[in-house]
Amino acid sequence: MLEKVAEKHKEWVRMAISLGCPLSTSEDVVQECYLRLYKYRETAESKVISPEGEVNSWYMFGVVRNTLRTYMKTESFYIPFEDFYYEKAQEDVSEDYERKYQELMDNIRLEVDSWGAYNSKLFNLYFKTDLSMRKISDGTDIGLTHIFSSLTRFREKIQQKFGEDFNNLKQ
Repeated sequence: MLEKVAEKHKEWVRMAISLGCPLSTSEDVVQECYLRLYKYRETAESKVISPEGEVNSWYMFGVVRNTLRTYMKTESFYIPFEDFYYEKAQEDVSEDYERKYQELMDNIRLEVDSWGAYNSKLFNLYFKTDLSMRKISDGTDIGLTHIFSSLTRFREKIQQKFGEDFNNLKQ
């Protein structure tokens, strides 16, 4: 089963990147997917490989997405996409970059704080803690779909407003 899945390795890496995985860790996430498939090979094989012998891309999408989410939670990103635009090693970072980066993070925090108490608390609760959307929903009695759509909207706002700054910072 894994040999068949690994034939489309580049596709899974592209899928991870399209889901917001940093280039530097996309290979690691896909390798973790292979480990998960191997661990659950008895139950996963019939779901991953169709009767015609083709790899089920939708199932693999779910595996890659869930593995990436687990990775992002364990890495404790403040804002998951802040690493996506910058691929240099930490030792290559200049003081000027550090200053600009900190200024950008401060601007993002100010933007989040300007959304009002409810929205900024929801944003910070998700992105600064290890709580999943389901746990937030259970603990706050806010609907899961509302949390998902709100967080998606927040992320789009930040990417729209600060995405160009991240790209400039990368260069």
